[in-house]
Amino acid sequence: MQALDELNSQLDRLLAAVEQIAAADEKSDDLVSELQVKVEERQLLLAELLADESMDDRNYLEHQLMLSNSFTQRALAIQSQRLSLLQAGNKSKRQLDVYKSIDADR
Repeated sequence: MQALDELNSQLDRLLAAVEQIAAADEKSDDLVSELQVKVEERQLLLAELLADESMDDRNYLEHQLMLSNSFTQRALAIQSQRLSLLQAGNKSKRQLDVYKSIDADR
């Protein structure tokens, strides 16, 4: 359980770092990759915890579920924000291409 608690803290710090960093920052990709690795590690630890028949601490399991939901909501918010930025960038690029096309015709 201690390993899972430490991993939860690491995930919280990584999510906070990703929330704070600009999407265009090169470090953002590294943070997201590290976040993905930590999420996979957490999934494995949770699977082990759930398979352990001696684990009967309902409050601890409910806390882990609450954390899972919280991590998921934060990740979805980040994903949504980054997707919006990407779509805005694509729209700006298309507009710029139209202006270049119009200027080239002159």
